[in-house]
Order: sequence, then C-alpha cells, then structure tokens
Amino acid sequence: MHKICTIIPVYNEASRLEYDVFLEFVKQNTNHYLLFVNDGSTDGSLDILKKLNTQSNNNIFFIDLQKNLGKGEAIRAGVLWIKANLEVEYFGYIDADLATPLSEIRHINSAFENKNYNIAFGSRIKLYGSSINRSIKRHYLGRIFATFVSLFLKLDIYDTQCGAKYFRNNADVFTLFQEKFISRWFFDIEIFIRYKNNVGINKFKETTKEIPLNIWTEKGDSKLKTNDFIFTPIELLKIGKHYRNSAK
Repeated sequence: MHKICTIIPVYNEASRLEYDVFLEFVKQNTNHYLLFVNDGSTDGSLDILKKLNTQSNNNIFFIDLQKNLGKGEAIRAGVLWIKANLEVEYFGYIDADLATPLSEIRHINSAFENKNYNIAFGSRIKLYGSSINRSIKRHYLGRIFATFVSLFLKLDIYDTQCGAKYFRNNADVFTLFQEKFISRWFFDIEIFIRYKNNVGINKFKETTKEIPLNIWTEKGDSKLKTNDFIFTPIELLKIGKHYRNSAK
C-alpha cells in the first residue's frame, strides 16, 4: 500500500480535537501517518497532541511551532518535516475540525491511480447523493470569491479554498513549499500559482484533479470571519503583484 501523510494544522483546537477518531483512523489505516502542527496554541492543544503521539503506534507525529505563523506556514513546516523524516508517496492536509472527515482522504487520493496527476484537491460542490452542509451565507460568499479567483487564475477551479489537498511526493510538487507564503489566508491560491508558473498551463491542467467530496460539514468558530472577505481584492492584488514580479 502507498504511504500517505496528512498534515493537520492546530491552533487552539483543544475543545474540538476528536482524539478517539484520530487514533481509530491510524489503527485501521496502517499505511497512513498523521502529522499535527501545533501553530503556537495557547490552550491545551499541545498536551493532546503529545498524548496522541504516545498512544499511536508510530503513526501520529507532531511538531510544535512556538509562535503562531498562520495555517499556510504551519502546513509548509509540516511538508518540510515530512521531506526530512518520512518516506511517503503522497502527502496533503485537512482541517483539524474534520469538516472534511478522515474517510474522504482515500476518496481524494484515489485520483493518484492516474499516474499523471500530481495534485488532487477536494471540492465542496453539492451533487445529488453527496452530503455538503454549509450555511447559505458562506455558500454565496464562497461562490463570489471563487468567481474572483477563477478570473484571477484564469483557471476553471470550482473551489480553491477547500481545506483538503493532496500531492504526489516528487520534485515538481516539493518546490511549491520551499518559499514562505505571502498571504496568511489565501496560500492555497499561491500553491496553484506556483505550480502553474513552474510547469506551465498545459501541464497544470493535465496533472491537477478537482474531486467533489462526498461529505463536508461546516463547523463553527471558523478562524476566517465573514468580515475578512472584504479584504479579498487587496489580498489577490498583493498575490498577483508578487508572482508577476517573481516570474521576471
């Protein structure tokens, strides 16, 4: 079986880390590692991660960032740790609240059966037979945002911001995480831009797969608040300027 590592960034998640769910998952999926990245939490999150590490059979790891760096940089730290410490075919990330449940990991990674794909990512598109639970307000804000991003990227991606993305562990992919991200919230867009710039638009389309999720459930207390969407155009302009300059 292919070895997979899932990065889970954690910032003050002690009250909703599903301890037993994580342990049961690695027990049932021995080819799978979980790497928690404690992003400067000030609650009891780190203690829970230490306990998970102790209770698992070398399938759950954690790293501890002393300062809160934001989700993107926490994930980037996780990728660098995997590169130095684990031999896996695929790696990716999901959110600690399990809005994307662990059961969806296999579904997303099934895309890699097509050996052309380097990136596979979840999409919260509500199809008949799926269970995508999201507030109306969040849904429409998300669609407005997605329209901006599609025009910005010049790519027909339905959902850039779903917090479930996986990557084939190769040189083309690892370079996406070598440099720091410039956006705290929209680093996912930077990943797509970096990959498109590195391999070209045609290879991007050939090697990237968007996977409609079977299950996704909006959880409360999102770190990204509704008011933060006001600053989206500014963030996109900042990202665009940076990557236009860096491409020269």
